[in-house]
Amino acid sequence: MGFLCFVVVFFFFFSPPPPTALLVGPAAGARAPVAAAPWWVLVPLFTAAELVVVHVQARRESLSVSFAEIPLVLGLVLATPSELLAASVLGSLVGLLYRRQSGLKLLFNVCLFALEAALAASVYHVLVGGAEVLSARGLGSVLATIVVADLVSAAALTLVVWLRAGELDGDVLREAVTSGLVAALANASVGLLVVLVAATEPLWLVLLVVLMATLVAAYRAHSVLSRGHARLESLYRFTRRVNREVGVTPVATAVLHQARDVLGADEAELVVLGEDRSRGAHLCLGADGQVRTGRPAVLGQWWEPARDGHAVRAQDVHGLAAPLHARDEVAAVLVVSGRPHHLGAFTGEDLRLLESLANHAAVSLDNAQLLDTVREEAAAQEHLSLHDALTGLANRRRALRVLAEQLRHDGQAAVLMLDLEGFTDINNALGHGVGDAVLREVGQRLVAVTGTPDRVARLGNDEFAVVLEPCTDTAAALRRAREVLREVCGSFRHEHLTVDVRVSAGLAAGVQDVDEAGIPVGVDAAVVLQRADTALYLAKHERTDLRVWTPRDAHGANRRMALLVDLRQSLDEGGLEVHYQAKVDPRTREVTGAEALARWEHPHHGRVSPEEFIPLAEQTGLITPLTELVLRTALADCARWRVRRPGFRVAVNISARSVLDPTLPAQVDAALVRALLPASALVLEITETAVMGDLARALPVLRGLRRLGVHLSVDDFGTGQSSLAYLKQLPVDEMKIDRSFVTAMASDTGDATIARAAIDLGHALGLSVVAEGVEDARTVQMLAEWGCDTVQGYHLGRPQTAQAMTAWLAGPTAGAQVPAQARPLTRPLDAPR
Repeated sequence: MGFLCFVVVFFFFFSPPPPTALLVGPAAGARAPVAAAPWWVLVPLFTAAELVVVHVQARRESLSVSFAEIPLVLGLVLATPSELLAASVLGSLVGLLYRRQSGLKLLFNVCLFALEAALAASVYHVLVGGAEVLSARGLGSVLATIVVADLVSAAALTLVVWLRAGELDGDVLREAVTSGLVAALANASVGLLVVLVAATEPLWLVLLVVLMATLVAAYRAHSVLSRGHARLESLYRFTRRVNREVGVTPVATAVLHQARDVLGADEAELVVLGEDRSRGAHLCLGADGQVRTGRPAVLGQWWEPARDGHAVRAQDVHGLAAPLHARDEVAAVLVVSGRPHHLGAFTGEDLRLLESLANHAAVSLDNAQLLDTVREEAAAQEHLSLHDALTGLANRRRALRVLAEQLRHDGQAAVLMLDLEGFTDINNALGHGVGDAVLREVGQRLVAVTGTPDRVARLGNDEFAVVLEPCTDTAAALRRAREVLREVCGSFRHEHLTVDVRVSAGLAAGVQDVDEAGIPVGVDAAVVLQRADTALYLAKHERTDLRVWTPRDAHGANRRMALLVDLRQSLDEGGLEVHYQAKVDPRTREVTGAEALARWEHPHHGRVSPEEFIPLAEQTGLITPLTELVLRTALADCARWRVRRPGFRVAVNISARSVLDPTLPAQVDAALVRALLPASALVLEITETAVMGDLARALPVLRGLRRLGVHLSVDDFGTGQSSLAYLKQLPVDEMKIDRSFVTAMASDTGDATIARAAIDLGHALGLSVVAEGVEDARTVQMLAEWGCDTVQGYHLGRPQTAQAMTAWLAGPTAGAQVPAQARPLTRPLDAPR
């Protein structure tokens, strides 16, 4: 504004345009075309025209439509150019001072009026030449002059608005220019009419005054209607602008900007209330357009809410305040304060407009807050879906994303999968709290050695995966993997305990490329991760710390996958059989029972060892239907055999997963009822490691079976790490000495000593003792002498079908001796577990 005023003043006083052209240009020496009236008569007319103004507001600036063209037309035809210039400047100056304008704005307006008058005089005298004022050329010259002067004035005012407001509303500008031109032509017509009446019938000026009064009234009405329309447009613009924003902060900022501009205020504040309704943190938009976060404000200092909850005038500022209601309470307060003098003081209409703005703002802010809440919850859910809750690391889904991204970006990737050794023992011996701490520590060590949290994932209970940095080849990936293992393994201090962390690991690398059509070829992320899993499985099976996947491993993995599919089908179609191995009293050689053993004769692969398909069943959940099949079949066969041998018992092996299943007692009870057998006819054999894996969960299941009357046997006794410590805690009736101590005891004094000590220990604990793996008559004799209750092995009877077992039990010498040709020299691959 100051720069523009400087340009206008310099142009007026020191340059050679229109004001100077009055002396040297076309208007120099021009006389009044009509009998001149005293020039000072025009002064009050210019003053009145300046005081009767219709304002068209644009943002915080306004375009004014006045009746200045009427005295301007009179000055053109009744006064000399110098007199017109003097009357325009003096009359306008009086009007502006009355309206309390001062400073640069007063200077600018005075210069603009002078420029307009000088320009009009110059243009008019050029156009009219020597023609009569009331001729067609004279009338056209007046109207053309008014149009030129009005356009110049509008251009200057537009430039001011743009410099002050920083932006222009095109619709408002076009409406203001159009309305100004229409008003200017109307005013010019009135001025010409005054000239015509004064020249012909002066008495008719009375009627002309009435007409002009009517015109003024029409202007007033038009001004009111324009303001109403402008307020509706402002409300629409406010709603549209605010609704475009997303999020509480952008919406609040838009509310401040729009409220300040719509109401022409200097500042706008939005005070968001917290639990203390008398205080709130507020955002303030100053005259410089910058939004600042203010300190908590005490609302009572500047806002006193009305009893009806509507908008009120602020108490200590020249402004307005309106509450924003959300869910039947005041959530925030919108305040506008300060206003440029030329826009006048705030009115009741402004108050109602602010209330409307506040209502729209309340809805928008409430919706924005709900949207932010939904987004935050969605982001939290997304984070949970991609990260492990205990360690905060990525989960399998996130690891696959990172791996796929690296394959796309670098064309190759390597994955190291780790499994903590002995983690179950840590949980059982030290508690799950220590176990969780170990998992977090391992995660932190992996992040520290890789330097990137997103590359480390926890896949399961104690399984982790690391997406290694791009390596040039498998050898480089192997070196990097060993560096990671060195940093992870080692002692871990938790409170007063020291825990050793050991891992098994599998490494797999993958390469992806694109063909000529740009289609990806090669492995994907899931395949690389599966290969690492296979390598980890092989590492644990081979008891090595790190195993690298090779293409040869694909055959084994494919075989396991094919066997898994076939195993599921065989279970559904009855493709598995149950064989039985006799259990004999070594003293009487009487058959007292049999152990049920699952056998699978594959149509393509032949006999599949239980050591191969039972782990598959345990890993995939098929162990439950497999156990049900063996249990149901064994009890049905036992019911037939007990007709001839009433004390006959059948033993069924129970997997680690089944031992932890709380529904197992109910399943066993239902199977006994179906077979019409007492619970004492069933022996359930459990491995020590299965029970020790999670003793807290296994004990309730074992006690439930014991309450049914089922006999429980500890299988493979002597191979676990805590046999003597935990055996007395288990509700068992029997213990089986592992075959590793029995098979060679006849020739190995060490094995013989262990076997005899185990028999004595079992009897001391009140348990019956079974020895498995009996391969010769000498072993049977030794076990009988030491008081072993039951023996089984290939010397006494090989596993056989139910039909063969039935025929053997029906024979007169059943269980006394096995034919020589049936005695194997070595243990077959399908020996019972």
